[in-house]
Amino acid sequence: MQELAKQISETQLEILAIPEIRWGGTGLIKKQNYSLYYRGFSSKTGQAGTGFILLKKMQNYVIGFEPYNEHLCKLRIKGKYNNIMLINVYAPTEDHTEETNEQFYDNLQYLLDKTPKSDIIIILGDVNAQLGRER
Repeated sequence: MQELAKQISETQLEILAIPEIRWGGTGLIKKQNYSLYYRGFSSKTGQAGTGFILLKKMQNYVIGFEPYNEHLCKLRIKGKYNNIMLINVYAPTEDHTEETNEQFYDNLQYLLDKTPKSDIIIILGDVNAQLGRER
């Protein structure tokens, strides 16, 4: 986490979405120069999870963090004219059942529907997309 925060501080990035964070539980870790919001499985570690790292100067713009489940979380940021909803996704792979995939997209749609219409929505993360017919 510290190495990632160091790399971010050397760029012009102020917010970074982390899919597959692989930590258990839900939390907020505040350090001197950054904060980490995250959500993973409540009962196990090493799989899935999503989160955001924000540099300290962005903390004042955070309206809220909603850790929906281990595959979806959202962070709402105060904008100049419109607020910004960042939705971090870690989609299931094709190895999962069709029911699991459908549930993921239903949950994503639910988050989109709950977002105020005036917000700018940005979906980030790992959608596990595959192009073409070959593996």
